[in-house]
Amino acid sequence: MKPLSLTVMLYHYVRDPGDRAEAGSGIPGLTVSQFEAQLDSLTGRYDMIAWPDLRQYLLDGQPLPPSPCLLTFDDGVRDHYFNVFPALQARGLSGLFFALARRPAEGLALGHKIHFLLALLGLEDLRERIRPWLSLAGGEVYERAESHYRRKWRAELDVFKSILQRDLSAEAESILSQLIVEHIGPEEEIAAEYYLTADQVAEMIENGMHFGGHSHSHPWFDWVDVEAQAEEIKASAEWLRIVEPGPWAFAYPYGGLSSQAPGLLQANGFAAAFTTVDQVEHTDRFLIGRLDGEEIQISEETRC
Repeated sequence: MKPLSLTVMLYHYVRDPGDRAEAGSGIPGLTVSQFEAQLDSLTGRYDMIAWPDLRQYLLDGQPLPPSPCLLTFDDGVRDHYFNVFPALQARGLSGLFFALARRPAEGLALGHKIHFLLALLGLEDLRERIRPWLSLAGGEVYERAESHYRRKWRAELDVFKSILQRDLSAEAESILSQLIVEHIGPEEEIAAEYYLTADQVAEMIENGMHFGGHSHSHPWFDWVDVEAQAEEIKASAEWLRIVEPGPWAFAYPYGGLSSQAPGLLQANGFAAAFTTVDQVEHTDRFLIGRLDGEEIQISEETRC
């Protein structure tokens, strides 16, 4: 792939307190007005493109406009239907939405369980509630991992999330599910109101939106083995075959990278993959970087 200058924006939660997306969960995100202001700024500075435009460039060499910008959204949450979709429609824009290949009956992905519980209990309380549930071996893993991640991360929240999402992911799944039921409610019902429905996805596609893969269970690809990566990618491809024609795009969960993933993605019908690396110059179609809209908002507010 020849060098490509492309600005790709990344968004997760776009919600206002108490709206249908936030639904009293307390999980914060970029507000709707902040998101709309970013859209208006981007459209004034860039040539906005859709996923098919980039796909044609990558596969067929179809030229892109001089200053291309692509909007992407991770996790397939209801925010994207209630708040993002109308804002894009109103401006004649298209978005690329990376959704999990997951049914509500399967509950919440581990990272999303953490979001709900942190919003309700806070870091210190949640940490204290998890520790007694750990097995003896799990407790030892927690202590070793905590020491390791404290050398890597400055924020205790990043340390805590890394332990649960990586080193203790298998044991944490059931513990977090029990805490969800105890403190919030039935996990299946929460998931059914949290993720996009098939009807919502279909309506978005009918109106110019596009969807890509984001795995089934949202693991770190640099943590799980190649067989697990293959299953996660296969699940995304199977879901996307029902949703829209390929080749598709993929977003690495958490931005975790592995050397095996590009080959697995190509073998399963994916034409490109997106990271969370902060860059606008790209030389590999399976390592396209993105700029985080929420981090940009925080940076701008800090400077003010």
